[in-house]
Amino acid sequence: MRALRHLLSSALVLALAVVGLIAMPERAAAAEERYSAPSSGYWNITGRGWGHGIGMSQWGALGAAQQGRGYAEILDFYYPGTSMSTVGNSLIRVALTAYTPTANVTLSAPAGQKLSIGNVGQKPAHTGTGRYSVARTAAGYVVERRDKINGPVRDRFTLAGKDVEVSSGDGAAVFPRQDGTDGTWYRGTLRLVGSANVAGAFDVVNHLTLEDYLRGVVPRESPSGWHAEALKAQAVAARSYALTEKKASHFDTCDTTQCQVYGGRAAVVADGVDFKPAAKEAASTDAAIRATAGQVRWYNGAVAFTQFSSTNGGYSVRASNPTRHPYLVARPDPWTGTARGDSRTSWSARLNVSTVQQQCPPGGTLRTLVITGRDGNGPLGGRITGARVECSNGSKNLASFTLGMLSRWWKPTASPEQQYGFFLNDAWTTTANHVFQYGRDTDEVLVGDWDGNGTDTLMVRRGATFYVSNDLAGGNAEQVFTYGRPGETILVGDWDGDGVDTLAVRRGAQYFIKNSMGGGGADSVITYGRAGDTVLVGDWDGNGTDTLTVRRGPEYHVKNAIAGGRADQVVVYGRGGDAVVVGDWDGNGTDTLAVRRGAEYHVKNSISAGRADRVLVYGRADDVVLVGDWNGDRADTLGVRRLP
Repeated sequence: MRALRHLLSSALVLALAVVGLIAMPERAAAAEERYSAPSSGYWNITGRGWGHGIGMSQWGALGAAQQGRGYAEILDFYYPGTSMSTVGNSLIRVALTAYTPTANVTLSAPAGQKLSIGNVGQKPAHTGTGRYSVARTAAGYVVERRDKINGPVRDRFTLAGKDVEVSSGDGAAVFPRQDGTDGTWYRGTLRLVGSANVAGAFDVVNHLTLEDYLRGVVPRESPSGWHAEALKAQAVAARSYALTEKKASHFDTCDTTQCQVYGGRAAVVADGVDFKPAAKEAASTDAAIRATAGQVRWYNGAVAFTQFSSTNGGYSVRASNPTRHPYLVARPDPWTGTARGDSRTSWSARLNVSTVQQQCPPGGTLRTLVITGRDGNGPLGGRITGARVECSNGSKNLASFTLGMLSRWWKPTASPEQQYGFFLNDAWTTTANHVFQYGRDTDEVLVGDWDGNGTDTLMVRRGATFYVSNDLAGGNAEQVFTYGRPGETILVGDWDGDGVDTLAVRRGAQYFIKNSMGGGGADSVITYGRAGDTVLVGDWDGNGTDTLTVRRGPEYHVKNAIAGGRADQVVVYGRGGDAVVVGDWDGNGTDTLAVRRGAEYHVKNSISAGRADRVLVYGRADDVVLVGDWNGDRADTLGVRRLP
């Protein structure tokens, strides 16, 4: 039977790594998880938590309260190292995000109240009832007053300057348009502040006391029907958080989840002249605010930054700045997941392939979603800390890991594809046909046809012991033997043409060749080339017997017999710094060369100079390349070994 010749020996791979031609990967803290885009168009997801998971878990606070814990104990747990303190009922400025910025807005006072409007710090320019529509121009603010929706303009005036104040005896309602019927009623006063960035636009900012502000926050952050102690904990956390947010020049906080959710006093529906309110405040949360009036969490002489989220999934997240906020810690949470009705501590969802594909470079088709890291805290391996998409037109690392899920703590229910081990390809494609693990990460790997059946398989070496597998699969070795000395360079070849690959030990320029699998002395010893040469093994003349070639830069000295002496052929191919592999690429019985540059292979089907006959990208630049006839079709193809 014809001997199949493949390979750049594994020893040569190691030698190349030593001289820097193949970059070996660094060890990673945890294995990547790879999930190919499923034909169904979605992944089934299991997840935990809702939100960032830093600080207090709102569902956890409810669980604690239901178990008899008071709000102070709850806050002590979620903000360890902080204490309770009190502050005054100061003014707070809330940017209304829907109107930051806006080109126009309509304002109205509740029934029986007059609206006053004018420049800040000056006497109101106008006081009256009705609906006031405001737009900004280069000259200032143009104000039109109507008695009712779509009514005739009763008054029209202009206010110069950048800032306008709007007030009544009982707050004001804001509508998006003159004919708008749906709006929101806010306590306190409203400021219209000219935008510094958008011409003809302005920001609407609600000015009110801290305690009144909380009346519109606490029922938006925690359901008003929750246990009183959980609502008190929320009131203190919200009060503290509002006082520690980063402040802009004309507002302190906003009204969305980017800050904390503030709904104002009531939603309103205008019926022409007046409006009908639907309260957003609640008696239970008002009571929690009164019971904790002025109370904040305190740390190191200042109000603590009391972040919170709906649920931490059972394990909290450390602060993004732990030096500044050491009381925001990562640790198991015994209360989260215990509250009655909690549907967010653990959950299920679908993640659409189309959603993930939006992260691809423009025009790309998603191939694989890769989770590159998790924090290791809690089930599922913990929260995602790194991810990338591999697409038809390149890869991209993701900046956000929620991808529309409730938190970054999620995982597809399907098992991840094998990320490390052996990925062997039967053809010149980019998809592996044989994926398995064998041996240990520290093993040296050799490829050969150990049983003469025409198919190459793997052998791993530990010191001077060799573990032979005759299948492309994991499991136990079929044969174990000892040969040579630990650390010696091992070559693989069919030295006698019997169709079975065996080993040779290289010591400098001497080669100790063995024609059978097992221990014992060499069957022949030859000297060829120089001790510093790089050595390749192949059947260069197609006679069924493997012999040696030595490489010096881009020059190859080919020998067609197992003997010393001069080379039978000298050829130049590629560049001196290229990594090189050997195989019978076209199945004609003769081994030739392929140059590897990163993950790109330039394959030559003859022992000659000139351009490559085929160029293929396979695997990654830091993979260890293997060559063999993995399916017995008499042609060698590529495989890679990927280490964590």
